Amino acid sequence: MAMRTATPWWLTWQHLLALLILFVAQRFLGHWSTLQLVATIASVAAIAATLGLRVVAVIRTATDRRAVERTLLLATIGSIAGIALWFLTTKTGAGIVGAGHLSAKGARRWDVSLTVLAAIVSLASIVPMVMIEATLGLARRDRFDLDVKGSDDAVEHRRVREVGLSGLTIALAGALLMVTCNVAGERNLRKDVSYFKTSSPGASTKNILKNTSEPIKVLLFFPEVNEVKDELEAYFEDLKDATHKVEIEAHDPIVAAGLATDYGVKEQGVVVLVRGDKHEKIPMDTDIERARRATKSTTKPSLRTFDGAVNAALMKLVRAKRVAYLTVGHGEINDPDSLDPRLREQLPDARANTLKDILRAQNYEIKNLGAMDGLADDVPEDATLVMVLGPRTALGDDELAALDRYVARGGSLLLALDPVSDATMGPLEGRLAVRFDHTPIADDKEFLPSGGPQVALTNQFSSHASITTLARAASNRGIPLVKAGTLEDAPYTGDGAEPKKTYVIRSMSTSFRDLNDNQKFDDGEKRDRYNIAAAIEGPKPAPVEGADPAEAKDGFRAMVFSDVDLFADRMGMQGRQILVYRETNGGPLPDDALRWLGGEENYAGDITSELDVAIRHSKKEDAWWFLLTIVGAPLLVLGAGLASTRRRLRAKGARPAATKAAPATAKATAKATPAKAAATKAAASAAAEGDDNDDDKDPEEAS
Repeated sequence: MAMRTATPWWLTWQHLLALLILFVAQRFLGHWSTLQLVATIASVAAIAATLGLRVVAVIRTATDRRAVERTLLLATIGSIAGIALWFLTTKTGAGIVGAGHLSAKGARRWDVSLTVLAAIVSLASIVPMVMIEATLGLARRDRFDLDVKGSDDAVEHRRVREVGLSGLTIALAGALLMVTCNVAGERNLRKDVSYFKTSSPGASTKNILKNTSEPIKVLLFFPEVNEVKDELEAYFEDLKDATHKVEIEAHDPIVAAGLATDYGVKEQGVVVLVRGDKHEKIPMDTDIERARRATKSTTKPSLRTFDGAVNAALMKLVRAKRVAYLTVGHGEINDPDSLDPRLREQLPDARANTLKDILRAQNYEIKNLGAMDGLADDVPEDATLVMVLGPRTALGDDELAALDRYVARGGSLLLALDPVSDATMGPLEGRLAVRFDHTPIADDKEFLPSGGPQVALTNQFSSHASITTLARAASNRGIPLVKAGTLEDAPYTGDGAEPKKTYVIRSMSTSFRDLNDNQKFDDGEKRDRYNIAAAIEGPKPAPVEGADPAEAKDGFRAMVFSDVDLFADRMGMQGRQILVYRETNGGPLPDDALRWLGGEENYAGDITSELDVAIRHSKKEDAWWFLLTIVGAPLLVLGAGLASTRRRLRAKGARPAATKAAPATAKATAKATPAKAAATKAAASAAAEGDDNDDDKDPEEAS
């Protein structure tokens, strides 16, 4: 008995398997070049063989059998056309058609357009092919029958055509959704309306890139479809637009296994920043909900604190590691173990761990500097910065002299003192032309309620580069001063020109020096704006005999604070935005003071974080629009189709209904006219009698 079709059922499935192997080879076997080449050649050979057999089947058959084979041939050609369109997105294919020299923006449009078109053509070919095969079934289709005289037994081309068109309709509907989603993604507008940006690059990050000579390459190792990757791409696109020094590449670590190995990437969800032969990795969660959270318990930054992580990574890439020395041995907040045990119990939160984290984020190596470490003799030559953070006991004369010599030769010093201590400035007072007064200030008008008048608040900041961020936010951001001392001018006793001095933080005009420490404004006390912090920049030191003039140092830089609590960990939660750092759930963020001391004020600026007050919009409106476009539009099309079908069925059913109504009408008429019925019966009897008299008369005539 004849077969249903000239080609067997397994030819189509062999073709689809070859397409799948080709996809896997090109998508996942990039790091196994030999295996990829073998799989590609085998799949292309199978696809070509299928095409050839389809052509032979069309030539060797006739009538309905040929029509069916022609339909399958068109579907096969369509799937091959999809492969050809995809090939044009590769470098080789783009070069063949002259699209290899497009700009980055043009190349991206070329790639997206042809990728979408290839997917549409492939989908519009494969779906009808599968549905046709499902309709034809397997019976009597296990071998080839290319006899031109073969019977058309059981071949229903009309049915095959209808099924193929239905498959094409489904494929095009899916293609429409794909194109709609792609266009929506391309036309997606991002607008950050929060007070401080939480998902865009901060000023400091932009400044780092603007002041570097070599661009940064960003490698995103994420799954191809991932919401976190989309957020990060938007972040780096903003950074690219602002600096023009960012190159962005997205890779799947499974596909680009070789590249991932080169940068030590072993899992999905890693951002790699590359500059020259140096690179830094930032691990991220691939789950959008986890990536949005900012917690201290995780080692991965959240999307809300991602700018700080990028800032820290860039600092490690753009310059070499520096050394920050912190003095120890005098009860400093960075060395609480040197405190007297009784005093230590009174100051449980006197720690500087947050500040150390900031220094590490700015690529500083932290070292201790005490009498046993050579401070009594001199400050080490490799010191970039020396910090004296709230010594409770006075530094020795030789230690203060060593710090004075370090400043005189162009060093950078941060000196934070506290009224509740015996610390003095020694010769640094004359070198910096600043005197420290131990009398604490209080403010019974502007203070932190939880701390009382001894925790005064202030938002009086200058426009100096060391506190740029605080100055910009001065109108609605304040910092607490916990029993802070004050600073005032002192005679300059150094050599050469007097240093340039700027008081960068002052107390509010309602504050007063609390002479009797009773937190009340009494007679003899004066309300005034008292100096809390000073930034001092000295002249260039005298050149050393025989030294290269090009290696001459700039003048010293120093900052003096009359309140060490500005640097203690506990103030991160009370003040929220402190001079040097801001404490967030994602970790500390550096500020401008350390950058200025290190001669990197060009890198200063704001870093976006979770503490920025975000204006959040309800998602209900977006959800309704999503449902209307994704669900509502298909339902509308379906409803229109059902209504049209129902109307056609009603039109077809009206004709037989009219035919059936005729006998019913006759019966009703007979019941309504009994007289006419009786007359008809009498006529029939007369006709019967007439038949007896005249057999040749037509019965109808007699009637």
